[in-house]
Amino acid sequence: MPGRQIDISRSMVALVASLTALALLGLSTHLPGWLGRDEGFDDISPGLLTVAADAKGVATLGGGVSVSLYPDGLRILRGEDLLTQTVIGGSMLSALEGRATGRGVDTEEKVTRVLSNVTIDELTFLPGRATYFGHVSDGEVTMPLVMRVELAGSVIRLGVDVNGADGVVWHLDHRPLTTGIRPALPSVNLRRKAAWLAPSSAEGQAAFSTNLGTNVGVGPGRVARGVDVREEGRIDVHVWSNAAFLTISSFARPQPAPSPST
Repeated sequence: MPGRQIDISRSMVALVASLTALALLGLSTHLPGWLGRDEGFDDISPGLLTVAADAKGVATLGGGVSVSLYPDGLRILRGEDLLTQTVIGGSMLSALEGRATGRGVDTEEKVTRVLSNVTIDELTFLPGRATYFGHVSDGEVTMPLVMRVELAGSVIRLGVDVNGADGVVWHLDHRPLTTGIRPALPSVNLRRKAAWLAPSSAEGQAAFSTNLGTNVGVGPGRVARGVDVREEGRIDVHVWSNAAFLTISSFARPQPAPSPST
């Protein structure tokens, strides 16, 4: 009987230790938000994406770069390599009314209206540039938008101008190893984090990278810019300007080691 009691005691200790470890893991995941490190961001969810028949399809920009737009989202590729894509089955952006106050890590946004339903009506294609025309709406208010994907030297520029908006949020599909790049953001994995870009970082300067082998920068400069990766399935890039853009560049992806010769 004493031996059995010892075994039960050891089992209870093991159970308590396991539960404590799980609690600490959950605490470490959510603690940054509870302590206020992620304060200042509103959660802006994508809406519906509607693409007219004339705007669907693939546009080749040159240099092996192409952009495709369908009702499930927008994709940018170089050759067969995916560089970035917007959320799958939702709008690629939302327009905001409101304002952002403070500076740097002390920035706080006050959003009074979110227009998340995007309709793309028309595509105009020129060498090196695809321009999409449409509008964004919340069912009551509608704002016209012009979105461009173009080659800009060594980078690809994804830009939008929403007439009447105070800010724009890009909704990108989530990718593992979304990591900040100094000096714009701390060089840490941004999973379940949100952070404002350093005000001193240049517009379009690489701010974060993903496992696609892609660096992403944010512009314009001199406005509040932030990256929110707290929600599962997406990366939200907040830009407090009616005209916002992302710069997309790729770096060499690690190649699998060759199989040993037989």
